[in-house]
Amino acid sequence: MNVMIERENGKRQASSLTAEQGMTLVELLVGLVVAMVVVAAAFTVLVTTQKATTANDQVVETQQNVRIAMDLLSRDIKLAGFGMTGPVGTCATAIVPLDHTPAGADTGPDSLRLLVPIGRSMAPAWSLASAVGGVASFNQITLPAGAVADMTTEAGGSLTGAIVTIGGGATFSVTSVSGNSLNFAQIPPPAAFPVGMPVYLLQCVTYSIGTSTVACSGDAPCLLRNGVSVADGIEDIQFAYACDGCNGAVNAGVADRIIDNQGGAAGFDQADFITNNMWSASPMTPDKIRLVQVSIVARQTDPDQGLGEGRGATALSSTALQVSDHTHAQGLFTAGDFGGLNPPYTNYRRRVLTRTVETRNQRL
Repeated sequence: MNVMIERENGKRQASSLTAEQGMTLVELLVGLVVAMVVVAAAFTVLVTTQKATTANDQVVETQQNVRIAMDLLSRDIKLAGFGMTGPVGTCATAIVPLDHTPAGADTGPDSLRLLVPIGRSMAPAWSLASAVGGVASFNQITLPAGAVADMTTEAGGSLTGAIVTIGGGATFSVTSVSGNSLNFAQIPPPAAFPVGMPVYLLQCVTYSIGTSTVACSGDAPCLLRNGVSVADGIEDIQFAYACDGCNGAVNAGVADRIIDNQGGAAGFDQADFITNNMWSASPMTPDKIRLVQVSIVARQTDPDQGLGEGRGATALSSTALQVSDHTHAQGLFTAGDFGGLNPPYTNYRRRVLTRTVETRNQRL
């Protein structure tokens, strides 16, 4: 009886062992291939998503940079000439055009000088701490504590000889500083200014493009304001000017509050903007400028992410930007202004912003 039971148990164990079979080599290989495909697909999605996110961030940053640059330039163009009574520094006029190639098409960025008021909106405000003028001459104004020191820093270390204006109504050259007071030649009555009247320091500022990492504090190119980087990734600035009284053939050089017709067509159009001129021979002088068309090109600070946003070099001549009178393809593969880019020109996204700004303080 015991022998029979042992035989039955042995048969059951043998049957159980026969049913427990492993994976074949073919099955193992198929499973491995499927796993690799899944991992590869997941990795591709991850990389593509990461590239898309980075590219989107670069686009947003580029758009922000070009808007910051345009806001700075627009503000200073509108303010140019405020409180001006004579030359300040290298600004003989409120606006000093500096076209890259005045005699023809540009092969690089323009520059621009502007005489603008510099002030402070935060405490201590640059404003009068006490009223002055009215019934008697005055040769001193007092500012709140700390304002003179702040203004001295802005002026580069000394206010002696600096040009200051009280709200644009009285402009003078500082002869000396006494504590929180500025001294100057007498201003006769009836000039009168109440407490809190804003006081501005007039400065001649130059806008240009920086192309070195030193000038741009790390990332080139950039927009420079008096040699200081104020907007990253700005590759090109171009200026065109519309004037009143600078076309002697139309109005004998007399301002009549109507933009001069430069192009010949009826009405005001793009052809009435001037892009190539020295602005040094009457009647075409800077004081006649009434509108400034600003074009700014910003490029991403890093090359593209391989998502097809760039274009091949063979198509460059037909796809490079044309901004005002500057063609970016000019000299691109030799000694042109973008010939040294590495990666090349076509590996960067760009944004172009154009705005026409009216000058508010140019005198007729």
